[in-house]
Amino acid sequence: MESVFQIEHIPAVLYGAESEGVYLFVHGKCGQKEEAKDFAGTVCPRGWQVLDIDLPEHGSRKDETEAFDPWHAVPELQTVLAYVRSRWSHVALRANSIGAWFSMLACQGEPPEKALFVSPILDMERLIGRMMQWAGVTEGELEARKTVETSFGETLSWRYLQYAKAHPMEIWPCPTAILYGERDNLTPRQEAEAFARRFCCDLTVMEDGEHWFHTPEQLEVLHRWEKAHTAPELSGEEEIFFAGNPGELTLYRALRSRLLAEVGEVHIKVSKTQITFSGRYGFAFVSHPRRKKDKGILVSFGLFHQQVSNRILYASEPYPNRWTHHMLLASQGEIDDELMGWLKEAYWFSNTK
Repeated sequence: MESVFQIEHIPAVLYGAESEGVYLFVHGKCGQKEEAKDFAGTVCPRGWQVLDIDLPEHGSRKDETEAFDPWHAVPELQTVLAYVRSRWSHVALRANSIGAWFSMLACQGEPPEKALFVSPILDMERLIGRMMQWAGVTEGELEARKTVETSFGETLSWRYLQYAKAHPMEIWPCPTAILYGERDNLTPRQEAEAFARRFCCDLTVMEDGEHWFHTPEQLEVLHRWEKAHTAPELSGEEEIFFAGNPGELTLYRALRSRLLAEVGEVHIKVSKTQITFSGRYGFAFVSHPRRKKDKGILVSFGLFHQQVSNRILYASEPYPNRWTHHMLLASQGEIDDELMGWLKEAYWFSNTK
C-alpha cells in the first residue's frame, strides 16, 4: 500500500497498511522520498508504516529556491515530526548520511523511540574543517569570502560553519544503531566509534564498506542489518525463559537477531523446555545446557545428513535421512557464517518435508 500526498508544502509518500507505528525515513544528499521503498518492504510486513519526504532541492523539489541546508531542512523535519506524532503512537527514525544529522537536530527535546542511521554525518563542524583542509582554505579566508567553491564539488560556507559550531550534538538520548562503512570518506572510523561510545549506540562496521552503500555486497549487508535491527521485540515468554540467566539471554538475543535477519519471517514458540523457530515446521531449537557446568545455550537443528564438525556435541538419526544435531553456543563470536549456513539449510530441509 502506497500513498503520495503533501505535509503542508512538503512532498511525502507513505508505505504500508494502517498501523500504530511509523518509521520516518530521511534521505541524504542526492536522495529522494522513493528510496524508502526497499526499507518499507522489510518493516511493513512487521507491522510498521514508513513515511518519507523530499527535502529541499531533492526529488520533486529540484527546481525550488529553498536550499538543502540545516536552516531550511531542520524546520521542515520538525513540521513533519509534529504531523507524525499527531497520527502515530510509536515513532522511529531511519536516516542516511547528512539526513541523520538534520534529524538529530530536529529531534532535540523529543527523540524517537529508536533510530537506525546508515553512514551518518555525526560532527558537521569537524567535517567542514576537514573539507577546508582538503581545499586549502583557512577559516579567515572563508569568513572574508563567505563561500568558496571547491575542486571536489562542495561549496564551503561561512554561515554553514557558524551554524555547525552553534549546534553541537551534545544530547542524543535515543536507542540508536549505526551501519558504517570502513572506507567512509566523510566520517573517520574513530569519530563513529567515539559517538557510539558517548551515546551508547550499536555500531556495525562493514569492512571495505563505503559512505554510499551501493554494490551488491554492500546492499546485502545493509538489508541484513535492517532486518536484524527491526526484528520483533522479545516476547514476555522469551524473557521469562531466560529469567536468572542474563548471559544466556544475551546469546539468545544475538542468535535470534541474526537468524531473523538471514532466514526471514519465522514463528517463535516458547515451551517449558525449549524455544522453537519454525517455518512450515520447526527447524531450530534453543534450550538450556543439559549440564550445569556448561555455559551458554544449546542450539539444535535438523538436516537430511549428518554434519561432521568438532562444534557438534552429538547427532542422532531418529528416522532415516533425518539427523538432529546439538551444539553448545558459548559466545557471540560462534554465531558465524558456518552456523548460519547450517540453520538456513535446516530451514530449507524442514520446509521440504
